[in-house]
Amino acid sequence: MSQESVARAHDAYEVLDRAVETRVPLAGTVDSTAVRQGYAAMKERLTEMFAAMDEPRIAAEEFIEAGVRIVVAVRVSGRGKASGAHVDTRWFHVLTERDGKAVRIEWYATRAEALKAVGLEE
Repeated sequence: MSQESVARAHDAYEVLDRAVETRVPLAGTVDSTAVRQGYAAMKERLTEMFAAMDEPRIAAEEFIEAGVRIVVAVRVSGRGKASGAHVDTRWFHVLTERDGKAVRIEWYATRAEALKAVGLEE
């Protein structure tokens, strides 16, 4: 993967389009997705996710170029507020950018699902 692609993906995460579309699979459902529109809705989703955690951290760890989209492995960690249990998991985003801004972020539970979504099945 080119350094330019990695730099673009990093920049896209930092520069979200105000109308960014976020697609998050709904827990316990098959092929059902919650779609949120706009920067404020994405920020609200992250706030909801981290509300039950102390010291939440999210970090992009790997970038895989797939044409006009990029698969990003994201590590999420922290500590449960109520339980004190350590949380450490990976999610996978498929990032679509246009004009240097992220216009869509699709969330997947596994690397295989994300790669399949962009036509790069393992």
